[in-house]
Amino acid sequence: MAGQIPFFITGAAAKLKLNGLTLAMCTDVTYSIKVKHAAPHVLGVFEAFTLEPLSYEVSGSFSVIRYTRGLKDFIQEYGKTPDGVSEKGNGVGSWGPSSGIDTVAASLGGNSFGGTSRVDQSFDPSKLHTPLMFDIEIHQKTTQGETGIIARLRNCRLTSSDFKLMKRGLAMQTFTFQACYADEDSFNAGVSGVGQVLI
Repeated sequence: MAGQIPFFITGAAAKLKLNGLTLAMCTDVTYSIKVKHAAPHVLGVFEAFTLEPLSYEVSGSFSVIRYTRGLKDFIQEYGKTPDGVSEKGNGVGSWGPSSGIDTVAASLGGNSFGGTSRVDQSFDPSKLHTPLMFDIEIHQKTTQGETGIIARLRNCRLTSSDFKLMKRGLAMQTFTFQACYADEDSFNAGVSGVGQVLI
């Protein structure tokens, strides 16, 4: 492949955004779409003639390399800080509007429910009763810049957070989420049925 521009997607050639906000130092994003099926049976017939879908579920996880609040001011004394470092740190509590994780990207908001997603309140028990939906977008990066969206996970909620710090290792925080819809660059997930459906 000498002389050819790499066109395939790798972990180093992907960029994760939460409602347009680039999540600094994010690694290991996964998601899965599960469609549960059932096989209707007729009295006197042992084999199934069809498999009928029962439900559609989207879930996944991503990991963040953690750094703390106040780190930016501390390391500025010793040289230039890396791009996208936030004064508030990059814990989930700093993912609200005007977080500064990426000063170029828009602040959190703009999900299908409109307004602010309040993803920064996802693990505050006193605020779990308010909507916390947000969108996740995975983009492909190239040396010429950012290309289209690989996948868009719409109307997500964080469901768990795991922190891991080992000797001689990085502090990693892994978040799991559930989403209502998963779009990919090859298709958009439409709404099933009619009635009071949130999109």
